[in-house]
Amino acid sequence: MAAVAVQAGVCVDIFAVTNEYTDLASLKFISIESGGSLFLYANTDDSTLPQDMYRMPSRPYAFTCVLRLRTSTEFKPGHSYGHFFPDPQYENVQHIICCDFFATYAYDFDFANNVGFYRY
Repeated sequence: MAAVAVQAGVCVDIFAVTNEYTDLASLKFISIESGGSLFLYANTDDSTLPQDMYRMPSRPYAFTCVLRLRTSTEFKPGHSYGHFFPDPQYENVQHIICCDFFATYAYDFDFANNVGFYRY
């Protein structure tokens, strides 16, 4: 279902209001794979649900983005964190399905050799 949403240019955000157990683990992949978010509210009395639902469609989004990570030769990317998928063909290229100004991406860097930085 997420692949169909991506092809249609749709970003799926899920708003769940419950204080009981809900199997959101199985639903989270629809929002993650379409570039959306999952919001959980315990109740509607003291939550920011109305404000969040108003803000979500009114902010700008970018779809079908490509992020290329380049570093100096002393570093190589370690772990990466965020809602993106690595390119199967090119190294250090990630595809971002949906991006807004709240999107965050983080990387761990490792030294390419055991010496660390070296002088030429």
